Amino acid sequence: MPDSAAFSVIELSILWSRLISIVDEAGTTLQRTAFSSVTRESADFAVVLMDTQGQSLAQSSVSVPSFLGVLPFLVKALIKDHFPLEAWQEGDVVITNDPWLCAGHKPDIGIVSPIFYEAKLIGFIGCIAHSPDIGGALWGAGAKDFYEEGLYLPPLKLYAAGLKNETIFRIIETNVRASLQTIGDILAQVAANDQGIRALHRLMQENGLKEIDTLGSQIIAASEKAMREAIRKAPDGTYHASYTADGDGLKEPVHFQCALTIRDDEIWVDYTGTSPTHRLAINAVLNYVFAYTAYPIKCVFSPEVPNNEGSFRPIHVWAPEGSLLNAQKPAPLGARNVTGNLLYAPVMRALSQAVPDKVQADCGAAVWVMVLSGRRADESEFVEYLFLAGGYGGRKGQDGGPTLCYPTNVANVPIEVFEHDAPVLVTEKNLIKGSGGQGQFKGGEGQRFSYKNIGASPIQISNVTEKINNRAYGLFGGKEGRQGKLFIRTVAGKKRFTPPKGHDKLLPGEELVMELPGGGGYGAA
Repeated sequence: MPDSAAFSVIELSILWSRLISIVDEAGTTLQRTAFSSVTRESADFAVVLMDTQGQSLAQSSVSVPSFLGVLPFLVKALIKDHFPLEAWQEGDVVITNDPWLCAGHKPDIGIVSPIFYEAKLIGFIGCIAHSPDIGGALWGAGAKDFYEEGLYLPPLKLYAAGLKNETIFRIIETNVRASLQTIGDILAQVAANDQGIRALHRLMQENGLKEIDTLGSQIIAASEKAMREAIRKAPDGTYHASYTADGDGLKEPVHFQCALTIRDDEIWVDYTGTSPTHRLAINAVLNYVFAYTAYPIKCVFSPEVPNNEGSFRPIHVWAPEGSLLNAQKPAPLGARNVTGNLLYAPVMRALSQAVPDKVQADCGAAVWVMVLSGRRADESEFVEYLFLAGGYGGRKGQDGGPTLCYPTNVANVPIEVFEHDAPVLVTEKNLIKGSGGQGQFKGGEGQRFSYKNIGASPIQISNVTEKINNRAYGLFGGKEGRQGKLFIRTVAGKKRFTPPKGHDKLLPGEELVMELPGGGGYGAA
């Protein structure tokens, strides 16, 4: 198959599917070899195949949308400012957790490997996974600035031409909690990239390919064409939306202001007027904001076409420097996920004015994240993550599902795994009846989840919640969902306060109770 020739529709479809299967294999490798439950069980990762310019061609099916959006940004930045194309060697592996280059906060570690075929650089494969720990303050919203949030790794060669950099591994190992988990996950990421490279080599051998840029350009063009055609069907105009979120969950809320402009086959989203940088670590960087703005737009206009560079070319996103959505150093960024996970809400509200049949009501919450850290009875360290979902928003023709994440798709940790990894006992996991907003199509129900510290020592906990003070909005006459609640039940059976976003200690015998919000309804009942 000549490299310079255009692929037929059938050839393109087959090869495109093969590329997706390649990154899926790599993702499976990562998930099955990871040491932490945050990667192994919750699937908080993504694998992306890119061409020689860092343009995305295929993504793993089990992937967090934000990572898919930022991996191409990372590789393009590496090529431009750190490792030009001629500097890469076969066997290189680059690591970084730079929030402004990678995924917006330090726990997300990016691992990028060049792909060589017959001694020629033909592309890149990269993965991002949420590390169980990166040192500093326990992960969450509690850090006061960027420097409290742990170890910073600028772009470095973890392996140079196949030679392992023991110094970097030693620095990481001595700066993190539960270091076996963190180092094990990094090695799993390297293994995932290696698996992807081997599988791509087989594809090229089977099909007589010498490079993938030609194939990639056709894949990107096909996705871009589908996206532009879908946008062109929407009415031109500028649509405004505002949205209020909890902020600290106490007395410092945050406000999003969104102006979404549709013009012919392109969309511009301007967040001017959004709240400034917050004192808590809920601030987001612009590459992360782009990812979580572009994703819901993609869901609305072209949900069936696999994601790649072409899907996002017609979308442009801007936020003022120093705002909540374009934070600059030394702003703390740890829980930026709670902010990014809310961006679909003003976007959907704006799009409801243009394409009312294609949008959904507000979801019950940005995913709630709980982190636990401490020592087991045998004195071994643990760091355990919980991801919990509220109710999904209703949409035309369908009720919202209960306890369903959007826009992220991280999974819950099975109770058996959670209780095995930490000295806890889950006391309740139940749907909250009637918590979804009423409407022609109802909002999904939230859940009540509680667990007790059954160990002999306090457990450090980090809470990241949303919609404690606000409710999921309904659309077109649909009602709001129920707001969330969070408290600790003491040994004496009394309720005590724990911060909606921040650190606390769960003492032996105490029980953390989480009541997650319901989704908004769609249409008048």
